[in-house]
Amino acid sequence: MSLSLSAGEGAVLENEPLARHTTWRIGGPARWFCRVHNEAGLAKVLRAAASGGAPLALLGMGSNVLAADEGFPGFVVRLDGEFLRVAIDGEIVDAGGGAALGGVCAAAARAGLSGIEAISGIPSSMGGAVRINAGAYGGEIFDVLESVRLMERAGEARTEPASGIPHGYRWTRLCETGEIVVSARLRLKPAPREAIEAKTREVAAKRRGALPSEPNAGSVFKNPPDDHAGRLLEACGLKGVRLGGAEISHRHANVIVNRGGASARDVLALMERMRDEVSARFAITLSPEVDMLGISWKR
Repeated sequence: MSLSLSAGEGAVLENEPLARHTTWRIGGPARWFCRVHNEAGLAKVLRAAASGGAPLALLGMGSNVLAADEGFPGFVVRLDGEFLRVAIDGEIVDAGGGAALGGVCAAAARAGLSGIEAISGIPSSMGGAVRINAGAYGGEIFDVLESVRLMERAGEARTEPASGIPHGYRWTRLCETGEIVVSARLRLKPAPREAIEAKTREVAAKRRGALPSEPNAGSVFKNPPDDHAGRLLEACGLKGVRLGGAEISHRHANVIVNRGGASARDVLALMERMRDEVSARFAITLSPEVDMLGISWKR
């Protein structure tokens, strides 16, 4: 690999275990794990991957990812440094693609800005949230998104209004194009801090009650139209089903937990069983909400 980053541009680690960087605590080594600090460093990595024909994947907070036991044979990129910055000017919040969504929400709350409380508990980076139009409890990131700075896989950057990015339920055009969210601009509304904090506490309490404490990646499958994946899976009696170290949570049927030593193969086999049983009973095919890193999902 002919890639060298200056200290200001970032750092490259070879054969870095992805289990250290995913909330499932699952995943083999990334051939090159790149922490990039600015746009110049990111562009260098993208061009190195393109010139060598190596696969490339972006990893945010690792909260919505199933990484292969064999690892990833190319470049895995984590946005760091300048990509973690959050700035507020009036009703505008500018956040780097690597900034933690929870941190952005907290900064907005301190500034008396409302509009993102519903998604405040999602353990995502800002870039990851924009990419899949993250949402919860009736709110989505595109509700308040004004514009996005994107970098194409060729290393060219541009700014695009949110209205120019097709999006829907847990999906945007970026899922297909592979463009990387360098930063995002949100337009929020002033509100009393007490009201913002009360809403944030309410959302946090709901999430604590719904999700298990063991390592997990949140919801495994997207909700089908006019229904909930968790309801369908629970009706199939799948809570508590275990394979190896992976188990369908007793608390939430659409969540798989790592009970210790779970492999990606364990999780994938459980996901296939969940999909197949719902399909057989309800004639509904569930689609994964988690991203696959180094894994192909058989539809």
